[in-house]
Amino acid sequence: MKELPRNPQLYEINCRVWLEALSRQAGHRITLGQVPREEWARLKDLGMDLVWLMGVWRPSQQGIRIARSHPDLQEAYRRALPDFTPEDIIGSPYAISAYRLDPSLGTEADLSRARDNLHEAGLALVLDFVPNHTARDHPWVRAHPERYVHARDPARFTAGEAFEARCTDGTRRWVAHGRDPYFPPWTDTAQIFPLSHETRKAVREEILRIARFCDGLRCDMAMLVLNRIFEQTWTAWMEAEGHRPPAGEYWSEILEPLKAAHPGFLLMAEVYWGLEPELLGLGFDYVYDKAGYDRLRAFDMMGYKQGLADEGNERARRVRFLENHDEDRMAAVFPAKAFRSTAVLHATSPGLKLFHHGQLEGRRVRLPVQLGRGPDEGPDPAVVSFYRRLLSVTRDPVFKQGEAFVLPVAPAFPGDEGFRPLVGFAYRYGGEAGVVAVNQGEQPASGYLRFPDGFWHGWRRVELRERLAEPEETYIREPEELEDRGLYVRLEPFAFHLLTATQ
Repeated sequence: MKELPRNPQLYEINCRVWLEALSRQAGHRITLGQVPREEWARLKDLGMDLVWLMGVWRPSQQGIRIARSHPDLQEAYRRALPDFTPEDIIGSPYAISAYRLDPSLGTEADLSRARDNLHEAGLALVLDFVPNHTARDHPWVRAHPERYVHARDPARFTAGEAFEARCTDGTRRWVAHGRDPYFPPWTDTAQIFPLSHETRKAVREEILRIARFCDGLRCDMAMLVLNRIFEQTWTAWMEAEGHRPPAGEYWSEILEPLKAAHPGFLLMAEVYWGLEPELLGLGFDYVYDKAGYDRLRAFDMMGYKQGLADEGNERARRVRFLENHDEDRMAAVFPAKAFRSTAVLHATSPGLKLFHHGQLEGRRVRLPVQLGRGPDEGPDPAVVSFYRRLLSVTRDPVFKQGEAFVLPVAPAFPGDEGFRPLVGFAYRYGGEAGVVAVNQGEQPASGYLRFPDGFWHGWRRVELRERLAEPEETYIREPEELEDRGLYVRLEPFAFHLLTATQ
């Protein structure tokens, strides 16, 4: 994989739904290896660097049966796809029965061909890895129950917490369902025992095999296998079975050999609960910025800016998103008046930007991951047009390769509170600069964007060109003024500046 830019962009594709739609349009089955090259080229032209094919691994047959009978899921299917049939329910991509390509998507040769085609287009491939659990019918459950939270006595677990497994050695075991400590168990899964050295050895072998097919992994719920988080979640079982956590962390033992075998391999962690720095310290390149998303969604701009400040030197290693397969659609939850300003904030924020399949078309329906077909939602022309213009700017080297700064915003005059909803970013790359100012509030806002010392050093005159205005406007400022007082901005509600300048 070629080196990524400093601020890369990733496109998440719901692979099974996407290939179903492509096949329907073509009138015949299309495998991953047969995806037209122009599909990948289109994503590159939008400025993407990485493609995450979500949901390529073999689903669970038991999981499909559970998904087809689960009453809460039936209601979710009906909301998203009113005409769904049982055949549309193809199981969760996070209840994996084997890390082998889902046969409906082709063969492993197709997966390798897709990666080659992505590389030809200048894109890298990211796939899923689920450390906390497998499907109930994963071969390990019967052959290696010791790799799971299990017991010979069903009394070790509460009702609904485990399922019976008949193992290849002729014994019966009760294996716990995978779980997050704050939610009920996922009944289509089996809980891995990540503190076991034998489990870690098996996972290392598996993940090294997976890495042959991709350039990076997005690791699902990565914090659940931290020693203390797992021990807190399964305290009763650990005490009853006499287990003690090992000295080393799961991720250190898994990721170090992976990085040694595949230098430059990208690792992205889905992580919550303020544990992002810990996962970065254990070897991940990027971690989710769920807190930032929640603050944006709540229009808590002071909290959003404080969160960016608190990230410090790790700011560039956050995954910024406005939607993904776990979250509601951006177009459905952000009011129309704030859609463009929110899109600008996201696309120009420091770090890795995740764009979700359908986001750039303004789709509004969040699809349950168990469905293999989506509704026929036409694109919103206004959203498509705006994103095309926005991404044509943010693919500029100054935003892709530049060093990013979060700009403090000073009041326009003493005692003024109008600066509070203002957010500012600045980028610097060679003789290029980029400046972003967004008013993410209901009232007009004004203030001074304060630049780092020396940001404009060497500039004789600064011509800031407005990139999304029609027609484009140019503002001329003296570098001494910008260094001393900052850039004064006054913006109407949910308005923004997206500016670039050349030295």
